[in-house]
Amino acid sequence: MLRRLLVAVPVVLLATLTVFLLVSARGDPLRDFRHRPSVSQETIRNLEHEYHLDKSKPEQYVLWLADFVRGDWGTSFRTERSVSAMVGEAAWNSFLLVGTAVVLSAVLALLIGVVSAVRQHSAFDYAATGFAYFGFSMPDFFFALLLQLVLVIWLREQFGIQLFYVQGKYSIGEEGNLLNLLQHMVLPVATLMLTSVAAWSRYQRDSMLDALRTDYVRTARAKGVPRRQVIRRHALRNALIPFVTVVAVDAGVLLGGVVVVERIFNWPGLGLLFFQALEYSDYPVLLAWMAVATVFVVLFNLLADVLYGVLDPRIRLSGRPA
Repeated sequence: MLRRLLVAVPVVLLATLTVFLLVSARGDPLRDFRHRPSVSQETIRNLEHEYHLDKSKPEQYVLWLADFVRGDWGTSFRTERSVSAMVGEAAWNSFLLVGTAVVLSAVLALLIGVVSAVRQHSAFDYAATGFAYFGFSMPDFFFALLLQLVLVIWLREQFGIQLFYVQGKYSIGEEGNLLNLLQHMVLPVATLMLTSVAAWSRYQRDSMLDALRTDYVRTARAKGVPRRQVIRRHALRNALIPFVTVVAVDAGVLLGGVVVVERIFNWPGLGLLFFQALEYSDYPVLLAWMAVATVFVVLFNLLADVLYGVLDPRIRLSGRPA
């Protein structure tokens, strides 16, 4: 753990530096303010001093990083709210959406992958392969629009049924209603799950097939160990390591960038916040958003390393002296 944490620090620093340079490359973040007659020159100078824009680029990065680590992320140009509060609310909403999708996708992909491997060349295996090709080839935005058309518009027009909603986190006046929240979550979660289940189930199938062909599994079968025990205790445990890698990495990427799905469903998460910040050139929000997204990816990679040691003690013990 200590070794992984030490490696993660320079990775985060390099990633935040890249993020800072990319955002800074968009030009003067105060250009919109400079063209407003209602904004005085004194206000412009105060903003330049607050965000260290009167310093050189290296100094700007060091000062911004110091402020970021302390939790001082500045104030949004667009809403004049605390950036940390805005990103915190959006991150929780994205975590609610993506966390649900990741858990459901992992369970479903694991079941599909294991059954497909154990029953290779069966009707279920061929059906799962067809589903995987469908999931790989279907763009997220198109699948989201298709779900809206069939499960919302068509059901409402043909049967007068309103099972799901396509905009926001709650309906107006239904804030805090759990059932209403679930009705708003179903379609975006299903959209996020499509590609994940398709990809992860194929990884798990291939990993499980490799595990079933190993010598120790053949030996266990030759000793008369029950088939279920061979699959569960010998093959599945070792086949989970590549699966955990993919899930952990993809979960970090999803949590940091569900931009398209949240935009389509107007879900108030990190993706929608990114679009709004980009549209209004909200410099403090953009920097904080990209830094948080970067940290998410690094943390989930670290989580994958920890889970390796849980699944395979040989990895946990490999760093110890003989």
